[in-house]
Amino acid sequence: MTMQQLMGMMQGLQEAMAASKAEQERMQADLTASQARNDELHRTNEELRRGWRDVYEPETATLPREFSTPFS
Repeated sequence: MTMQQLMGMMQGLQEAMAASKAEQERMQADLTASQARNDELHRTNEELRRGWRDVYEPETATLPREFSTPFS
């Protein structure tokens, strides 16, 4: 194998590594965005569950603070 062939191989490997790094960065950005969306959906789900409980399970509904004690 000649020096020129080795240099060509090295250049190809460097290009492949750069492409791989760019792909990893893209995948990390996608993962971060997915996690943020998952957190948002989790918060929305919890809000819906609280609302559902207040409507369909009024005995467990949280009373407003002004009515939370018999002495107010």
